[in-house]
Amino acid sequence: MPARLPIASNVLAVPFSSAPLIAGGTAGHSMTELRVRDLFSLSGVLGLMVGTMAFFMHIFANGMDVSNLDTSLRVGGLVGISMTVVTLSYTSVRYVERSRRLAEAKVDVDPLDRLQMLLHPIEESAASLPWANERPWTIMSHVRRDRGVLTVDLHDLDLQQSKIVVEHIIASREWLGRVRVVTGRGLNSKSTPKLRPMAIERFRQVTRELNWELLLKKGSLTLRPIGDAPTLTKWLLRFIFLGGPITVAFAFAFRDLAGEGAYDQGLRVGIVLGILLSGLLASYRERQ
Repeated sequence: MPARLPIASNVLAVPFSSAPLIAGGTAGHSMTELRVRDLFSLSGVLGLMVGTMAFFMHIFANGMDVSNLDTSLRVGGLVGISMTVVTLSYTSVRYVERSRRLAEAKVDVDPLDRLQMLLHPIEESAASLPWANERPWTIMSHVRRDRGVLTVDLHDLDLQQSKIVVEHIIASREWLGRVRVVTGRGLNSKSTPKLRPMAIERFRQVTRELNWELLLKKGSLTLRPIGDAPTLTKWLLRFIFLGGPITVAFAFAFRDLAGEGAYDQGLRVGIVLGILLSGLLASYRERQ
């Protein structure tokens, strides 16, 4: 049965159904079910591809000498196994963290519906603009989802109302996610363009504080959440989980790649590179 949010009398009530939200796992996003066997399949296929390339590259590097096929097979196998271990370790960490977030997720309103309700007073005030009869600003036409991205179009608003919309977007950072703001390029402005410079300046003031990445395009700008950096505890847990298998795989792979007489050097290089890669993988930010 459709549900309605309790909202103020001056805000448009937008009906929504909770069924698709529960089925999708989170509001406004369709989640693809990922199973454990998919992690192994993906890692195995990627390892096979990389190992095959390493096999042929080793043959080419030795001048197409077929007498060293055993060595080439061993090198290709080690590289393939190393890639499989790295991929499986990384995707397993992501899988565990994603499963935990989905288990803790709460059914919420579609961000598009919520944003439209929030900006409904702007629609009412925009109705008094001189050009409102010819180019009305409405939440249905100017607050929408384009190719999966929430989009707010500032066209047909004046400067003061656009500032209010920008402040609403900033205040909604916690639940808004990625959002695209259409500012136009000011080609039809009778004077110096004002909307786009205002929006860019204001968003630049808060991007660092709100962990937003500001992407500028012609006629629009996109605010993309970059997520929070992992805490020290989470980083250490990731590093411990990833560091062991990745470092061991790299150590043996580089030892064999180094060849006879340079086993120790190859082993040390593999260990160092394994530790560095594990640290980088453990530092990834969770996209919101």
